[in-house]
Amino acid sequence: MLTCERCGTTAPLQFVACPKCLALFHAKELTALAAQADSLEKNGDILGGLETLRSMERLLPPTSKQAVALHARITALEPRAAKQPGAPSKAPKWLAGLGAVGLALWKFGAPLLVLLSKGKLLLFGLMKLPTLLSFFVSAALWNDGSKGIAIPLVILGSIYVHEMGHTWAFRRYGIAVSSPMFVPGFGAFVRGSHYPKSPQAAGDVALSGPVWGGVSGLITLGLGLALSQTWLCGAAVLIAEVNLFNLFPVWQLDGSRATQCLSKQQVLVLSVVALVGGALAGSPMSLLAGAGLLARRWVRAPVGEGDRRTFFLFLGLLAGLLVLRVGAHLAM
Repeated sequence: MLTCERCGTTAPLQFVACPKCLALFHAKELTALAAQADSLEKNGDILGGLETLRSMERLLPPTSKQAVALHARITALEPRAAKQPGAPSKAPKWLAGLGAVGLALWKFGAPLLVLLSKGKLLLFGLMKLPTLLSFFVSAALWNDGSKGIAIPLVILGSIYVHEMGHTWAFRRYGIAVSSPMFVPGFGAFVRGSHYPKSPQAAGDVALSGPVWGGVSGLITLGLGLALSQTWLCGAAVLIAEVNLFNLFPVWQLDGSRATQCLSKQQVLVLSVVALVGGALAGSPMSLLAGAGLLARRWVRAPVGEGDRRTFFLFLGLLAGLLVLRVGAHLAM
């Protein structure tokens, strides 16, 4: 039991505030943590500061003024975490000047640079027994009848890279994340200890998966062309479709997370691009995503002005995946 120092009222251990006088049970610990976060931020350790601030959330009533102020501080600090030493640098000015296309080129190129320079990141999940077992169970249950297990391994490998994109993004913001887990017949998922609060960080985490998945599709297409293996080009088509499906804004899919960071107008523009682009490219999943985005414009519509960076990244991602789909289809 906890005892309030102000009025002497006792409460169960799970309480964070006195039920009688509303005094905080962990006031001293919160003060110490706040001072520690200030020191870490002052010394340039943004990730350490964020970790400390997040540890304070469980010690505060969710609707208290202190919790609201803490939420605002974390939201303001998260975008700075991606600029820490070792984080990917900003896009060059000449690319930034190209708007959505430039951002897409940079975002598609950054994962490739990370994979080449920090390939050990991909071993993060492969060293976990649950990831390996669920991966091979999923592969064994998916046999296309012609290439045996080859196509399932390529597609599931792409899905794994997709999930490592989320992992990489979670880590950029100092958020602990689980290793990928495959669900036979449904794909895979990773789970962060929590989700970022700032729109920029939330959009980055949501869309980094499809971006990395798109890069794996480009690599697959490149190998298919280089080795004259049309089945690899066909696999690249499937990879593009899988990642376009993830942009459908429902449930826990990436499109749903990203849409929460956008405005109604931004969602409407994306829906038009997905529908028109899907029709021209012959992409069922782009049409599905476009229809979902159009419905989302009115059903559980997002509020606020929307994050421009997330919007342009979403727009560039749609364009990039559709180009991949068309290119792979033509190469078959």
